Amino acid sequence: IALAAELSGIDVMIAGGGDELLANDGDLLVPGDDEVFGPYPLLATGADGATIPVVTTAGDYKYLGRIDVQFDEYGNVVGWDGGPIRIAGGDNPDAVASNSILQRLVVEPVAEFLEALASNVIATSEVALEGRRDPGIRTEETNLGNLMADSLLYQANLLAADFGVPEADVALQNGGGIRNNTLIPAGDITELNTFEIAPFSNFVTIIPDIPREQFKLILENAYRDAPESNGRFAQISGFTVEYDPDGTPQEVDDDTGEIIVDGDKVVNVTLDDGNVDIVVNGVVQAGDDIVIATIDFLARGGDQYPFMDAPFTSVGASYQQALFNYIVDGLGGLISAADYPEGGEGRIVELP
Repeated sequence: IALAAELSGIDVMIAGGGDELLANDGDLLVPGDDEVFGPYPLLATGADGATIPVVTTAGDYKYLGRIDVQFDEYGNVVGWDGGPIRIAGGDNPDAVASNSILQRLVVEPVAEFLEALASNVIATSEVALEGRRDPGIRTEETNLGNLMADSLLYQANLLAADFGVPEADVALQNGGGIRNNTLIPAGDITELNTFEIAPFSNFVTIIPDIPREQFKLILENAYRDAPESNGRFAQISGFTVEYDPDGTPQEVDDDTGEIIVDGDKVVNVTLDDGNVDIVVNGVVQAGDDIVIATIDFLARGGDQYPFMDAPFTSVGASYQQALFNYIVDGLGGLISAADYPEGGEGRIVELP
């Protein structure tokens, strides 16, 4: 809506990437979806004074969004109607009817493939793994976040020499890239779980020669909204970070990506390797540059991570493959409560 105020000549805005549920009285909702963000559509005013309908739907494949727009003979928007359409089956009055051709050519083959993934047990977890969004993977350290970040560091350093790049000191995984949005119970971990956790085409990437001052800026971006929920919240490996929730958050120009205010929420940063201090009481310490393992989405500036066009190398493995390989080979098929305790192990600390 804020963006609409800066634009002219816009008829409809379709938002994506959020989980806001827009609905009107009488719309059929998925049971349990009681918190409605606003009406469908929201209304915004453009820079030219035009009223703009703004639509989006909640995620997890629960709804389709529909908006019908009426235009006059001059192409001006004169009305609209619509709402979320829940995806229902079974005996629900709005159940989606099956199409026999799609069932045979698409649904059944996909179901068979997913069943094979679900039946392939790759590990045992002694502890429940926290992947829910809020509170959870986008607001605080979790054991699943630690597992995912550790897998990036493991896979990156296993392949670094093959690609002629140095091994990484640390790893960063944005919480928004961890997508299962569930608490995985202790017990069997399947290959399907790894795809549910890491479903995107993100590739493990190594970024060498990041100055310490820039590393602090990267972390200021990661925690600028914390402890409020945001997908940029970083799950980490190879270091610990302490941040002040009441500190000044980093500010970024959304149009240019330029950092307007550096931020001072990050107070202390210490590498696990030799307990090397990178930041002490908000002050960056002199020393060697940092080599970072992450995903190419962040390396390219996704979630406004300020890598500032630093050269990076993708090492030929997706982040799902990294997670699978780490669980199977790195951990030998056992995710222990000692290594991945509930609530994490103090890698990310919110200072009082």
